[in-house]
Amino acid sequence: MTRILIAEDDRNALSGLMEILREEGYDTVGVDSGKKAIKALEREKFDILLTDLRMPDLDGMQVYEHSLQISPEMKTIVMTAYSSVKDAVDAMKRGVYEYLTKPLDLDELFVILHKAISELSLLRENEELKDRLRSSFRFENIIGRSEPMQRVFKTIRKVAQSDATVLIRGESGTGKELVARAIHYNSKRSEKPLVEMSCASFPETLLESELFGYEKGAFTGATGRKAGRFELANGGTIFLDEIGEITGSVQTKLLRVLQEKEISRLGGTEAIKVDVRVVTATNRDLEKALADGSFREDLYYRLNVIPIVLPPLRDRKDDIPLLVDHFIRKYTRQNNREPMEITESALELCMKYHWPGNVRELENAIENAVVLGEGSQILPENLPIHLSARDAGSVSNIELLFNAGETFREKVEFAEKLVLEEAIRKAGGNKSEAAKRLDISLRTMRYKIKKYNL
Repeated sequence: MTRILIAEDDRNALSGLMEILREEGYDTVGVDSGKKAIKALEREKFDILLTDLRMPDLDGMQVYEHSLQISPEMKTIVMTAYSSVKDAVDAMKRGVYEYLTKPLDLDELFVILHKAISELSLLRENEELKDRLRSSFRFENIIGRSEPMQRVFKTIRKVAQSDATVLIRGESGTGKELVARAIHYNSKRSEKPLVEMSCASFPETLLESELFGYEKGAFTGATGRKAGRFELANGGTIFLDEIGEITGSVQTKLLRVLQEKEISRLGGTEAIKVDVRVVTATNRDLEKALADGSFREDLYYRLNVIPIVLPPLRDRKDDIPLLVDHFIRKYTRQNNREPMEITESALELCMKYHWPGNVRELENAIENAVVLGEGSQILPENLPIHLSARDAGSVSNIELLFNAGETFREKVEFAEKLVLEEAIRKAGGNKSEAAKRLDISLRTMRYKIKKYNL
């Protein structure tokens, strides 16, 4: 219920106004002086202050100024006689929400109250959303009790409060984007934008325009000016995933941003200052890229100020039970399922498997088990069939293949998935290297990875 404090020195007017507003469903408190209004504000929480502009001890503006120190989000509506409308307009310039002339038009009052309440509701929803984002991405919620993950947490705690550039290393599926978000939402920039993009998702020409923006006429199809990701992230953080995939031209322009703190849009000459913290991530061997000349050494050292290395899931198997429990809770909630638990035999399979797709692959397996499973338990048969066969060696690959699906297409897709998993594992999680080993394009590899949730 909306709470309104009414400050009016005319007691008859005060009493009548309180009665009208209460009949409309508002929770009202009335006082007949400015000093009493301030005491009420210090004692209780209100959504709206409805105050007379002229009162004998303290006027409405003095009450308003005091309220800013106590409850700055509260909306203040000033009531005034026609002779002092100029003062009321001046009050609005100082931040007062609205003014009403006496005698009050009740229809106008209700319209203004409704508008003020709607704006307060929207403001609070935005604040609640920010709180949920902070809660969802704070580093304490990145699951892990193992020693390698505790070292990661320690580094995140230290780096979050600085503006240092961070390079997050790790195989695909280890949660690099979660670490980037945790750094941002625990930093002094948390109220500003976090702009995320995957550098591997754009060809070179489009990547430049996405990062730095463009002017009208910069290239065919550039019908107007567009701000780039760095401009959109101004004051906040930009997270560039798969940074190892950018070409030499983009590397040169990115180096300039890091050195000069400014960008130029494509087709433009203006140098635009940007205040952006840069966090990058890669699963590529950048040291090898330095050696073969495909990655600039000066850019590498600019990006690698604070390195954070995420361990693969196979090196932190103590975290698997925690992760399994977390994902079961997450997906039973999302799918309106009754509480579920994993059996010891199913958990044992999870512990034995090497998880080439890391935490992402584990999450997909548990989501699938929750959605398709029956009853209150996740059984071994609810998990992907290759978990049991790959590590236990209980059946041959031929038996495994013939047990996978019913149709020829299902069996072929299953075999293709096994081949891709093995290639990614042998390449240490590096998708580019895995694609080379299989003699397929990186674009095809990304399509297959997405198709099979690897």
